[in-house]
Amino acid sequence: MSGKSLKPDDDTQALSLSGVGRSAKRGSGQRQAEKGAILRAQVLDATIDCLSRMPYSEVSTSVIADHAGVSRGGMQYYFPTRVDLLQATVAHLHQLRLDLFRNDLMSMPPDVDPIGHVVESHWKHLNEREFKAYQELVLAARSEPGLSALLGSTYGAFLEEWHAIARELLDWHAEDPDAGRKGNIAHYLLEGMAYGQLAGQLQPVEIQDILNFTKQVLSSANASNNTP
Repeated sequence: MSGKSLKPDDDTQALSLSGVGRSAKRGSGQRQAEKGAILRAQVLDATIDCLSRMPYSEVSTSVIADHAGVSRGGMQYYFPTRVDLLQATVAHLHQLRLDLFRNDLMSMPPDVDPIGHVVESHWKHLNEREFKAYQELVLAARSEPGLSALLGSTYGAFLEEWHAIARELLDWHAEDPDAGRKGNIAHYLLEGMAYGQLAGQLQPVEIQDILNFTKQVLSSANASNNTP
């Protein structure tokens, strides 16, 4: 027997090394994608944080990068322009708010009034970080046409998904004219209160009175459509 027989031939060795190389490259690519997803999430979370606490005019990309704990170069790799960052932030905010709505309905105790639960839960979220950030963008859009166009172009899809969740989990038919009208009244009553709070225009007793009225409005639509 020759010692040469214990050594893989050149083709086998090349194939083996080539396979290892591809495996390493796949592993490296996956790690890079995971790292990128984490960095993107950090930046979007930091953007929402900043918008919920600061005026829009003060929320620069450098401020966001510092708040996120990432380099400006790293941030610009994933969000080359401010427009890219705003588009991703608005989409992320919409998804976060839809997730909150779905979770509220799915975690609803069986012995509570669904309408009361929805109104109280939604009002709570309108006082939290996600809506405060969205609120700041809406206010800034008055003097920034590009931002106004972005918000306007995404809002319809957001409402469609909101209505789809309500239909799936509450059997609420927003396409019914009466239900749709009263749903809009309730929706904008609550959001209007959130804006009214900005300058301290509403007192707690007034807020509770409007919350109770909102429940009555939605309940009347619910009853007329014989939905649970």
